[in-house]
Amino acid sequence: MSLEEVAKRARKALVIGIGGGGDVIGCIPTASYLSLFGTDTLLGGLTWERRVVDPRPGPRQIDELENITRVCEGVALANPQTRTRYGTTFTESAASSILGREVLLLDISGGVGGTVRALDRAMEKLGIDLVVGIDVGGDSLARGDEPGIQSPLADGIMVATLAKLKVPSVLGVIGYGSDGELTLEELNRNIAELAARGALLGARGATPRDLELMERIASASATEASRLVVEAGRGKYGAYSIRAGKRSVYLTPCALVTFYFSPGHVFEFSRVSKLVAETHSLREADTILRSHGYCTELYFEEGG
Repeated sequence: MSLEEVAKRARKALVIGIGGGGDVIGCIPTASYLSLFGTDTLLGGLTWERRVVDPRPGPRQIDELENITRVCEGVALANPQTRTRYGTTFTESAASSILGREVLLLDISGGVGGTVRALDRAMEKLGIDLVVGIDVGGDSLARGDEPGIQSPLADGIMVATLAKLKVPSVLGVIGYGSDGELTLEELNRNIAELAARGALLGARGATPRDLELMERIASASATEASRLVVEAGRGKYGAYSIRAGKRSVYLTPCALVTFYFSPGHVFEFSRVSKLVAETHSLREADTILRSHGYCTELYFEEGG
């Protein structure tokens, strides 16, 4: 089955960034593509900003947020005034302001079990019959043995969640290595293996209009990986340093393309997602991954 076949059957889709931070920006090309099939779209992201934005580690719970429309436990709709009680705003707040519509916020504190329950309930309440999770960079496609993996927690929970939802789901990856976790060779290898397993559902490049919207939102946030997609659209390529020089990225025109996969196939491919599949809290998932030798984003935020 192709992405187009899935889209034609959907009336309303949630297109949600699965890694926190600026991943919601990477949703723009997919949302605009789905609109060509007459599919109404709602953009979304996680309540987890990078430490340079939010000094408190981990994702924020919905009860910690102000100026939201609560949907259900773990899910709310954000507007331009949405922030934490201590004043931190989200990239989703900026996206809401620029797009002129509410943007969904998802708290993954309940691990895979809690996140699946929250999204299933929210999709029913909001009338959504397709979920497309978007990862900027490509670390969600890690096999699990790549040495550069540094943020497996959110991606692992979300890939497992996408594979377990009641409604049809798709995993999209844009940015092709722009997060500096998988090398281009590792991405090439993993995508080739996933394609051989029948996981690849299609691909689509960002348009000038997509890049214009992405740049406007990126300019109002602290994202680096999503901003590199915009740079690729300007014709930039080559080596870049991100995360205060701690990671190296080699930018190519492939960063403009969103590759779409079956979440079930990616789940079976991903050691990380299978490790956290039965968890019921973020802390439980984090403890499991650390016990298997992974340094998670929560580990780094807590000073590890």
